Amino acid sequence: MKSIGSFVLGFVLTIALAIGGLMVVSPGRGALLDTSAAVVPTSVAAAAEQAASVLTSVQAQVVPTAVPTATIAPVTATPVPPPPAAAPPLPIPTRVPAVAGRLLAQEQELVDVIARISPAVVSITNRRSAPGAQFPASGAGSGVVVDSNGHILTNNHVVDDATRLEVTFADGSTVPARLLGRDPANDLAVVRVDVPASRLTVAPLGQSATLRPGQLAIAIGSPFGLNQTVTVGVISSTGRTRSDAGRRPIRNMIQTDAPINPGNSGGPLLSSLGEVVGINTAIESPVRGSVGIGFAVPIDTAHRFLPEMLAGNTIVHPWFGITISQVTPALAQELGLSATQGIYISETVPNGPAARAGLRGGSGGGQGQAARGGDVIVGLEGRAITSADELGVYIDSKKVGDRISVEIVRGNQRLTVTVVLEAWPESQASRQGPEFELPEGIPQIPGFRFPRP
Repeated sequence: MKSIGSFVLGFVLTIALAIGGLMVVSPGRGALLDTSAAVVPTSVAAAAEQAASVLTSVQAQVVPTAVPTATIAPVTATPVPPPPAAAPPLPIPTRVPAVAGRLLAQEQELVDVIARISPAVVSITNRRSAPGAQFPASGAGSGVVVDSNGHILTNNHVVDDATRLEVTFADGSTVPARLLGRDPANDLAVVRVDVPASRLTVAPLGQSATLRPGQLAIAIGSPFGLNQTVTVGVISSTGRTRSDAGRRPIRNMIQTDAPINPGNSGGPLLSSLGEVVGINTAIESPVRGSVGIGFAVPIDTAHRFLPEMLAGNTIVHPWFGITISQVTPALAQELGLSATQGIYISETVPNGPAARAGLRGGSGGGQGQAARGGDVIVGLEGRAITSADELGVYIDSKKVGDRISVEIVRGNQRLTVTVVLEAWPESQASRQGPEFELPEGIPQIPGFRFPRP
């Protein structure tokens, strides 16, 4: 009981001190307890005296007395917004390990074609002794093995005038070679190497007549001496006619955008099946580098003359001996021609087949004006001729010594003349030197060659 009284006394003293402090500090805010029935002590001593009186009363009555307590308003916690969610970490790229054969289907097909055919592609070095030169000149090109007897098809200009030929295979081995047969007018040639058939990979020969623009084109060769270089593009066009001034044109050439550079000459142009459809021959470039226009001799032309070249012969082509222009309405009006279509003979080669037959070329002209007075060819062997390509293709289908009847319009007369075809002069065949040269004895830098002057 004594302990309960001590506790009550301490509690009352604490409340009294707290009330007194509030009254002193904030008298204007009002009391926290109801003071209407009691007088609040104004000093600590009075508060103590009053507390003692209360304790005595409690002890006398031994009746618990409820102690009034201050009413405290509940505290409402202000909600704290959760921290913003952290941004997810950026994914860390993982390196996919290389897996053999993990290629797109088209890539795998291309890789397979190249792996199968590239061993058949060789590099050809042409070494020539020049009068007065300190070192023999060296030119280079490419070629493709076409049978198991060691025959290699290439360009005539790659091997022309060679005193020594060397062939380098894909494995790096080099063997001597000899020129067997050639077709200067179509810029084709065959060389032979004496190696066992087991060492040779033969490239299959396809057809070029069925080629269409847009088909895949693959070129393999040794541009700038970089052996086994592969470039890929499409067949850009077919049936192109290419010729240098005064030289026999090469007809039905294949145009491609597969990059072709000096040194690619003589190498194969392949289809997506891995068949040889052309022999890369020339580029159209003022800087002797690929600008997206290359040309290849169609493989059908090689098919036609390959047997004779394999027999060791030089192919000769029939020659008409004229310079011609296509007749158009504008040309007919300018020259006063009575024929509105056909082939106008602007010039005949002196002592050539056409001149011997009595055909006439134009005269005068110059300063941008065409020569006047020439004959107009309108038919051959009873068939109408309207374009220069028709005339060229027809003549190419004949042989040297063949006699053909030519229908012409001279003035207002229509005449028939017989022309005996002769062989193209060697000086007017399509010839050009090796594409790049390096004097023998000078150290060779890989991938670099001195340009031919």
